Amino acid sequence: MTVKQMLRIGAVVAAMLCCGSAWAQTAPPEEEAKAETPAADPADPAATPGEPAELTDDSATESEKDLERDLALFWGKRREVQVVQKRLFEKDGGFELMLFGGTIPNDDFIVYAPVGARLGYYFSEAFSVQGSFAYAIDNNTELTTFLEKEIGLKEADIQETIEFFYNVNLLWSPIYGKLSLLGLKLTHFDTYIGVGFGAFHTTTVDPADQVENPEIKPAGNTVLGFRWFITDYFNIQTDYRHYFFPKFQGGVSTPIELSLGLAFLL
Repeated sequence: MTVKQMLRIGAVVAAMLCCGSAWAQTAPPEEEAKAETPAADPADPAATPGEPAELTDDSATESEKDLERDLALFWGKRREVQVVQKRLFEKDGGFELMLFGGTIPNDDFIVYAPVGARLGYYFSEAFSVQGSFAYAIDNNTELTTFLEKEIGLKEADIQETIEFFYNVNLLWSPIYGKLSLLGLKLTHFDTYIGVGFGAFHTTTVDPADQVENPEIKPAGNTVLGFRWFITDYFNIQTDYRHYFFPKFQGGVSTPIELSLGLAFLL
């Protein structure tokens, strides 16, 4: 091997070494992009590995920041979840005893003041069965007093009076929520509606012989009420009940009962 050949081989080797060094220093574009991607910050819960953090630094342009805000609003609405809060006061599987009083104001001649008790059982948060008993205290209206004192009509002219009544109702509570009282206290409540059946014990007077006769009338009713929670064991209930039973000598009697009660959850 001559000196000239040795010089040629050395030049080839030197050229190969230079090319290898340049290849090692220049990374492919894919690797370069990966190297420029910032790592996820473990302290930032919104950061995702492999994705850039929120564009809030000076390197982001205004258009990029606007785009990011629009995307956040779009995905925020898509991911929005409606949450129904758990009831603060639970009734499922419990018994409820209530003492109540009220009024039956829609009789022209007598205003009744029913007083009694109700016992209910909640076989779910929404549904319950309730039994009710009330004794009706009767008071003459101003019209009756006027007819008796001024005109001289006899008391027997009132042909039917309610003595007491009882019924069983199936109740459904479809709505519950809370109200703010003057911004000082939150009051929890639920509403209930229902239907039921029972009986009215009345005393009737036949105009022909003026004899008082006790009668038992089958009755139906509808209910609309509100339950206002005080604690886990006490609540106040306001009721509207509309009753239906056969009237003396034909027709239908429709007494309306408005009541207020204090209930104890057992």
